[in-house]
Formats: sequence, structure tokens, C-alpha cells
Amino acid sequence: MNRHIFAALIFVFALAGCAAPPPPHPSSVKVSAGRNFRDLGGYATVDGQHIKEGLLYRSDYLKKVSTRDVEVVVALGIKTVYDFRSVKEREKDPPTLPKVSSLQVVSLPIYYAPLDPSVMRRKILRGEVEKGEFQQAVIESYRAYALDYRAQLSTFIIDLSDPSNLPALVHCTHGKDRTGVAVAITLRALGVPQETVMKDYLLSNKFWESEARRLSCFASCASFFRTPRNEVRALLEVRPEYLDASFTAIDEKYGSFKNYLNQGLGIDEQTLGRLRTALLE
Repeated sequence: MNRHIFAALIFVFALAGCAAPPPPHPSSVKVSAGRNFRDLGGYATVDGQHIKEGLLYRSDYLKKVSTRDVEVVVALGIKTVYDFRSVKEREKDPPTLPKVSSLQVVSLPIYYAPLDPSVMRRKILRGEVEKGEFQQAVIESYRAYALDYRAQLSTFIIDLSDPSNLPALVHCTHGKDRTGVAVAITLRALGVPQETVMKDYLLSNKFWESEARRLSCFASCASFFRTPRNEVRALLEVRPEYLDASFTAIDEKYGSFKNYLNQGLGIDEQTLGRLRTALLE
């Protein structure tokens, strides 16, 4: 049998059962254009306060927005969208929501060159992926997100301390890595315990599991099985060791998360107080 036909057949069978919708979650917002849209409201802080519901949302990029999606976003009252996608990503897929609703979009580009999609795609198709290579690359990217993009993270958190920018939505492409780090740092700044921060971060796996299975099946087949599916999944999942890498990098450089906020992000006690007043109850 022609190897291309064989690969195609294997691909079809491998995808069987891989397209189940993500499981429901109390914080999720149902939009057809995205999988990972959820409200961060309700999380408790160490001093017994809670994040107000309906003020801060996280999501993947809403690419094909339906009329119903627009109605949902309008109903949520979202005023500001924070976009962590790179300039290249934004040029390829310009923001869609401003075309159909009056939203302010703030671009805060974060780009980690070793994880450029074209580079990853080429390595996968050629079967040039060494064991654990992608996982290590993602770990290094998380260190970079926390340390090398402090200006973007600082702007994001300071903006959230101004009630006129709320409700707000933050996203990147898949809403799990760059958004995951930004949200985790914000939650920590609000006083949410680390265990809760990690639980919220790992929720992205629930929303992306079917897509992770589908894409890892596709990638492995397209490489004629030279690239194992589990290696591809390292790019498609969120893992505790990824987020841990961000906070470890923070502690190594600044000694504590408090020092990172103050010295690294330039967030003083007054700004932190405004942030907590704006988002906590």
C-alpha cells in the first residue's frame, strides 16, 4: 500500500473519538469561537476575600466570532481585551471582536522564538524531535515569559487596577501558556494561594484535551510516526512543571514574589491596593 494512503487511513482511525467537546465547568463561558473562555471570579484569597465574578475573563483567541458570540461578549459588559499574541500572530489573524463590538484592544506582544510554530512544524514533520526536547523548550519559555516580558505583565496588572478598564478579557492564541502565566501572576498578586493558582492553570487541559489528542494524532501521522505523539503533546498541554518554572525563575532572580512585583514589575503597595480593591470583595 502507498505509504501516503496508509498514513491517511491511520490518521482517520486515530482521530475517531477525538473530537468530544470540552467538559462543562462552572466558570466556563459558552462561545462557539473559543474553547477556553472562563470567568476568574470566585477564587478565594489567603485572607478570606474572593475575586469578584464578571470582572476578569481569560480565553483563547476568538477567531470566527458568531452573532451569538458577540451577544455573549456584549452581555458580559467587557470593555478591554488584552492580547498577548505576537505581532506576527496579530497580522495573520487580526482581532475580530473590535469589528463587531466597541471594545478597546491592548496589544501586549509576547514572543518566544524557539517555539515559533513554523520551527516546531518543520521539526515534527521531519522527525527531528529529540526525547523531551519540546517539554524543555516550553519550560524555558515559561522562564522567559516571567522574566523577559515584565513590561507587558506590568502594564496588564496596572491596567486591571483601574476600574474603568473592567470587565476585561485576556487571551493569547490558545489561552493556556502566555495567558496562563499572566493570569497566575495576577492571581498571586491578588493573594490567591499557589495551590488554587495551579488548579486554575491546569483547567486548560480540560478544555483543550480533545484538540490535543486530535493534533497529536495528526502530527504523528504526518511525520510517518517518526515523531511520537507524547512529544507533540508537550506543546499542547499545560503541566505543573511549566508554571513552576515561571515561579522558580522569579524566586531565583528576585528572592520572593513580593520583590518581583515591586522590583521586577514596578508595582508598589498603592497600586497593589487599588488592584485588590478593584477585583476583590
